[in-house]
Amino acid sequence: MEAAKLPKQEEGFGGGSVSKHLKKLNARAVRTLEGELKPLFDELLALQIQVRVQLTNYADNKALKGYEIVGWLGEVYVKLLFDGKLVDDRHEHDVETRTGWRISVKTRKGKGAGWKQSSPISKFEGEGCPTHLAFVHLHDNYSLDRVWLFEWSHLCETTRFTAKNVRGKFRSYVFKLDETKDKQFVIYNETP
Repeated sequence: MEAAKLPKQEEGFGGGSVSKHLKKLNARAVRTLEGELKPLFDELLALQIQVRVQLTNYADNKALKGYEIVGWLGEVYVKLLFDGKLVDDRHEHDVETRTGWRISVKTRKGKGAGWKQSSPISKFEGEGCPTHLAFVHLHDNYSLDRVWLFEWSHLCETTRFTAKNVRGKFRSYVFKLDETKDKQFVIYNETP
């Protein structure tokens, strides 16, 4: 594959024209690495498909989109913990319980720097908001570590939702877990 033809630019990639730098791309190195990884990625894809098929049995007809194993696991684990039902993506929550709880599930895996921060939350006040937030943590091998359960109203009252800005513009809200302060909200612990 030939490098893309771009108009000459005065600056870029440390000075000089972009086109000059594109001619120096090492496409062979990329193809070599892709070739080495292909059998592993093929195996990974096959395993992801098998996991998806297994989890679909617990998904209450909810479409499991993409290959978001971490999110799927969190939702299914919370559904099972509460003997609840998964709902479709039109809702702000993921699980409904027999007692009427609407639980939003946020799941993280591993111990990387961002594991204590939730994925985006579009809104935290108003009609249709969840009644609870379940924060699920998985080990690197996808096994369940802990689950925290918070009343949504408590999180609002204690200002636990913070604005997430990207390049100075509001993007969404996030929740940040504090392992010490939030110890009382642990409802499942792999090592009791």
